[in-house]
Amino acid sequence: MKKFTLIGLLCAAFLLGYGFSRFTNPVNSGPRVTGIGGIFFKAKAPAALKAWYSKNLGIRMVGYGSNFEWRQGMDSTKKGFTAWAPFKETTKYFQPS
Repeated sequence: MKKFTLIGLLCAAFLLGYGFSRFTNPVNSGPRVTGIGGIFFKAKAPAALKAWYSKNLGIRMVGYGSNFEWRQGMDSTKKGFTAWAPFKETTKYFQPS
């Protein structure tokens, strides 16, 4: 009987804590990140890196790299896109960051 009481109290505490956290921190409260626009980085041999990703991982590459399509978690009808693009090691594209 003590085990069932303890288990019941633990479950009740979990549910109350979960409910309270949802009440005090609702999912759609204020601005939030909905995706990552891209991953841009420098590489010694970007063409070779793109070829490796294409051959070994089956990722379709275009001139700049690749574009991944995904669905938003809260609303799967909304699409998102993330670019993956390696740049030459000597690029000035990221300056002055």
